[in-house]
Amino acid sequence: MIIDVHYHLITSPIKYEDILGHMGEQARLAKAAGVNIDEETLARRATERYPDITGEKIINWMNDAGIDFTCVNTVDNMDYATTQETAQMGNKRIADIANKYPDRLMAFAGIDPRRENALDMLKQSFEEYGMKGLKYHCDSGYDPNSPESIKILKYLEKKGGILLTHTGPLGPPAQCKYTEPILLSETSNKVPNLKIIGAHMGSAPKWREWAALAAFYPNLYGDMAMWQAYAFGKYELFCKELRDLIDYAGLEKVMFASDGPIYDIAIPTKKYIQLIKNLPKDAPKRIKFTEKEVEAILGNNAAKLLGILN
Repeated sequence: MIIDVHYHLITSPIKYEDILGHMGEQARLAKAAGVNIDEETLARRATERYPDITGEKIINWMNDAGIDFTCVNTVDNMDYATTQETAQMGNKRIADIANKYPDRLMAFAGIDPRRENALDMLKQSFEEYGMKGLKYHCDSGYDPNSPESIKILKYLEKKGGILLTHTGPLGPPAQCKYTEPILLSETSNKVPNLKIIGAHMGSAPKWREWAALAAFYPNLYGDMAMWQAYAFGKYELFCKELRDLIDYAGLEKVMFASDGPIYDIAIPTKKYIQLIKNLPKDAPKRIKFTEKEVEAILGNNAAKLLGILN
C-alpha cells in the first residue's frame, strides 16, 4: 500500500501570466535534482496541472503513480488577499472532493490561526465538512505555539485530528523562524495527544533537529516531501541522510509524501516512488535498506497513523 500524506489540492483556476515569475522554488528543486527546465515551461505545466476543481486529476495521477491513498490539504494565509469566506470556501471544496472519494482521499483544512474566527472555521471543517486534519504554513508569520494557535490545536487534539505543519527553511518572504523543528517540542508539550506530522522533516540539514525530537516525542512524525532534490541530484547523500534519519528517529516516524502537484511538474512522483522502492538493491553497498523498511515508509507507517487498514 502506498500513501501520500502531503498533497496540495488546488481548486481555483490559475492563469499562466499570474504564475509566471513565481516558479523559483520549483526551478531550484529541479536544478538540484539535475533536471534542466526553465521557469516558463514550469509555469505552463503548473497552469495545466495545478487546478483540479473536480478531483479527477488527482485520482488519475494517483492511479498512474500507483498511490492508493492521499491526504489532501489547502493553505490559508491571511496576509495574502484571502478573506475568511474565501479560505473556508477552499476548505469546503477539497472536503467535498475527499468525500466523493472516501476510499482514496482524506482532507486537511487550511486555517490561519490568527483569524478571529479560526476555531469556528475548524469546527465547521470537522463537524460539517468531515475533514480530518489541519495544515499549517507558519512561515507566513505565526508561531505554532501562540495562544490563538494552541486554542485551535486543543480542539484538533480533542477530535483526534492530525496537524501537518511545514518545517524547514524556505526562500523569501518566508519567516523561517516559525518553521524551526524545535518549536514542535513546545507544541507537543501543550497538546501531548495531538498527532503531528512535521512536513519535510525540517529538510536538510534541519532534519537532525527534527529527528532528535521525534525520537523522544511519540506523537511527532515526518514526511519526505521536498527530498526529491537529494534523491535524484545527490543519490548517495540522500541514501546516507535517510539511513541516518531512520536510525536516529525510528523507522515508524518516516512517511512518504509528494508535496504534489507543486513539485510533480519538475520531478514526476512516479519516479520518486520507484527510486524509494529500489533502495534495497540500488543504495551504495555500505548503506543498507530492507524491503520491510521501504514498505513502512511508502505506506504502512501512514496507514497506522491515519487508521487505514491494509
